[in-house]
Amino acid sequence: MDNPFQKNTADSYDKVAADYAKKFQHELDYKPFDRKMLELLVKRVGGKGTICDMGCGPGQIAAYVQSLGAAACGIDLSPQMVAAAQQLYPTIPFQQGDMLDLKDVEDDAFGGITAFYCVIHIPHEHVVTALREMYRILRPAGSLLMTFHIGSEIRHIDTWFEKPVNLDGYFFETQEMTGYLQAAGFVLDEVIERSPYPEEVATRRAYIFARKLTSDLR
Repeated sequence: MDNPFQKNTADSYDKVAADYAKKFQHELDYKPFDRKMLELLVKRVGGKGTICDMGCGPGQIAAYVQSLGAAACGIDLSPQMVAAAQQLYPTIPFQQGDMLDLKDVEDDAFGGITAFYCVIHIPHEHVVTALREMYRILRPAGSLLMTFHIGSEIRHIDTWFEKPVNLDGYFFETQEMTGYLQAAGFVLDEVIERSPYPEEVATRRAYIFARKLTSDLR
């Protein structure tokens, strides 16, 4: 990890991995819209290949994708999060990786990517780098589903689950993020916004479907 903010993120999530897994393992139970979006992603990916959950945390998104009949895997910056995910879902492969430099992942490796709030700890000026890496590892015509908090603020957290952490959470305007995706090479399909569920942090959220160009168009 060459960037200090990535080290802070990994160290912080390592500290709270067990608590985070306990709290969020079953979060999709109260998020019907998220389930519907994942179902749509699985349908779009079809037989194009494995769906990778980027920033997988304890693996709940990858597990739901697998429950829909798709092959799934996960990548997370935090080794302890990867360990928690592997313990909870031993039939799904998880690995540690930095989305700014996925050096252990080959080009065109996955048919789809879920990116649920995985860029929220990356400063705005580095987001296109992460998206270019996601574009690289997607197969031609592969689909990306990403989510983020809408806004322009930065929220700092120094205590989480009663443990000391050092995390900055970045919000993004929807038009800003669509611009980043296009700069990374993606074609936009749908942009959807929703209000938070009562169980969630009170922020408005965006969901974007994007895809990689087919090989004959690159």
